[in-house]
Amino acid sequence: MKSNRPINLSMGQVLAVNSKSPIAMASILHRVSGVVLFLLMPVMLCVLQTSLSSEQGFNTVFDNVALRFVAWIFVAGTAYHFVMGVKHLLADMGMNEEFNSGKTAAIVSFVIAVILIVASLIWVMF
Repeated sequence: MKSNRPINLSMGQVLAVNSKSPIAMASILHRVSGVVLFLLMPVMLCVLQTSLSSEQGFNTVFDNVALRFVAWIFVAGTAYHFVMGVKHLLADMGMNEEFNSGKTAAIVSFVIAVILIVASLIWVMF
């Protein structure tokens, strides 16, 4: 007799199963980007306050490559989170509910997100 009870999987097993599906990876990375944005928000507010405090503070922030890298991580996370959020909103409205159309939407969203992330890298770092 086969049991219908749920099975507790380790994180490695969950990632091994979900790494094959772009839909699942889009959802997981959307959550990760939300956590990254939440954790970077106080840092970015502190950087903003420093840059607005004086001309010396502005120069300190924008001459520091590490701070610009953190700012890029924040902008890239925002871009990814926005694109995947729109994809999820469209799915909530009934679009791309089938597996093939959902997979296509996830791949298109990944491409758009990569383009925005590369553009933000050029904008922030150079």
